Amino acid sequence: MGYTCEEIFTEMPNQFDAEAAGDWEAKVQYKIDGEGGGEWVVTVSGGACTVEAGSADDATATLETDAETWVGIAEGTVEPTTAFMTGKIRIQGNMADVMKSQKVFKKPE
Repeated sequence: MGYTCEEIFTEMPNQFDAEAAGDWEAKVQYKIDGEGGGEWVVTVSGGACTVEAGSADDATATLETDAETWVGIAEGTVEPTTAFMTGKIRIQGNMADVMKSQKVFKKPE
């Protein structure tokens, strides 16, 4: 509990389930507003996941939210679908890539 956005993104490669990802290829840009926020790029390719701080012009999807919502999703206290439906998450590009990411990253314990 009490994760920061940076800790969540740093931990994502360790939470990645390559078997669940299969041959999925994606580059998702995350833009997190507020305290502790920032921009990260999560790339899934060849059964592996990498995370870098910064932005990508060639992202297949972009997810924008605030730090409180993002940490809540990671901790399991915020339901991603509800956050999207209430406008707390905005997605541009391939929404399927964002939805698939919910299945290939295990929640931290």
